[in-house]
Amino acid sequence: MGKWRIPGGGLTVAVVIAAVLASCSGLGEDGDRGDDGNGDSGDGGRGGGRAEKSASAPLSVAAVGRMAAGPGSRCPVRYDMAGAARAAGVHGPVENGPVEGELPDAADSPLAQSDGALVDCGYRLGEEQVRLFTVGVAKGYAVSVLLPQIQHDAGILMDDLLDYAGRAQRAKRGEALLTSSGNVAAVRLPVTGEGDVALVLSIGEHRTRLSEEQVTELATRLAKQARGRAPD
Repeated sequence: MGKWRIPGGGLTVAVVIAAVLASCSGLGEDGDRGDDGNGDSGDGGRGGGRAEKSASAPLSVAAVGRMAAGPGSRCPVRYDMAGAARAAGVHGPVENGPVEGELPDAADSPLAQSDGALVDCGYRLGEEQVRLFTVGVAKGYAVSVLLPQIQHDAGILMDDLLDYAGRAQRAKRGEALLTSSGNVAAVRLPVTGEGDVALVLSIGEHRTRLSEEQVTELATRLAKQARGRAPD
């Protein structure tokens, strides 16, 4: 998948994705449609005179794809990491890190199988290295694409990962789901139009100095912020 590499990937990644995709060929009852509750179910953020509305509406799968195609030098999703950290009781300076976008680059890649795209925004929060992924898929569950990354960063076993995947599929939009390691959280986001959009917050590797409550609250606050940036 281009620059998005999972250490220990290859067969391991394929097995994880295959196991999960086999159990979720479509969205659940609350996820088969994803309008923003305002009756706008849908142009995926397209339209000439609607840039302001698109910037304030929930993300669409198409919008995530456009961001991934040209992410720029700052996170194209309108996250305020410093503000979310303060609200979660996390102290320390916040520095922006590298930003990358990923589009499908092989027919058998997870993004290709789910017709999706993702944006990876890096930060430094105090002494912690943070990665904030935003992923949108037209088919299946957005969190499923990032399960290999979740397993690597959380350091959890396959059985724990599959249990986490099942709970992530059943989670309500806006509900932060923490891994047993306490350093990774996923949130299904409101979505404009069809498909599924989610964020995955990963802090450190296998562990973090933050409490489970802080990680959960940080992910929840970030999920509430998730919108596209207005064009400059």
